[in-house]
Amino acid sequence: MVCSHPGRIRFASRVVLGLLVLSVSAASAQDEAEAKRRLELMQAAVGSLEPEASGSLPKTALTFSAKPLLRYSDPTRGGIQTVVTNVLLDGGVWRLGTEGRPRALVTVEIYQAPDRSRVLAFEFLSLSETKCSLKHKTEKIRWDPTGSALQLKELPDAPKPAATAPARLVQMRQLVRRFGAKERLNNELIECRLMTQPIDRYKSEAEKIVDGAIFAFANGTNPEVGVVFESDGERWRYGTLRLSASELRITLDGRQVAAYDRFNARGRTDGSYHNASHTIERGK
Repeated sequence: MVCSHPGRIRFASRVVLGLLVLSVSAASAQDEAEAKRRLELMQAAVGSLEPEASGSLPKTALTFSAKPLLRYSDPTRGGIQTVVTNVLLDGGVWRLGTEGRPRALVTVEIYQAPDRSRVLAFEFLSLSETKCSLKHKTEKIRWDPTGSALQLKELPDAPKPAATAPARLVQMRQLVRRFGAKERLNNELIECRLMTQPIDRYKSEAEKIVDGAIFAFANGTNPEVGVVFESDGERWRYGTLRLSASELRITLDGRQVAAYDRFNARGRTDGSYHNASHTIERGK
């Protein structure tokens, strides 16, 4: 039997532990650098979209938010074992219009294809009746919505809006729990998870919106359905939004209030919801 010196064992253990810490730190730094590069790529993609309005709109209405309202990933869209479908690496939601209700929401997602190339996918959703198109600077991508995806209705059995913004947020968080959302993915109906923090909060004196917010129901952290609340100070109204091309079902107090079939543009680009994509260089 060979006896090891206790001091040497402790020293060796510290060396191994130190190497492990350095390895984890290096991997973490690499992940952060990669996440930063992906964010920059998505921000550049948003910057490549040029808004065009038919009427005279202020510059603020045609400006994208500098940062995404929400950033997410989705392991259910592909995975390590997946060899025939794209894997969603990163995604984000931007608002068009820096004041009041967004004129549109735009999502940008980065997918890795089976051949290791990468795809940039866009989703467009109009929240305004005012005609406003988006055109990509270099790719053959254009969106010309003829209407709004947001149809507001009075919310039944809702309390009078509170007098302060914090109290109204508490009310909205309670109201959104009356809703439920399901998404059909790979022939399976999935219950989406409510994200209790709204992805956007706004107000507009011109539009008589005292308070407004957009809540998301997500698959993991990937937003699939939106529920909008708006108050004029006297009542609450609500609207539902599709944030995915998948088949979606939305309920209020257990009763279905909205349904969206699986999206198929069929060559049209004038819908209130639209999506498009293009391949990017493999190294990006």
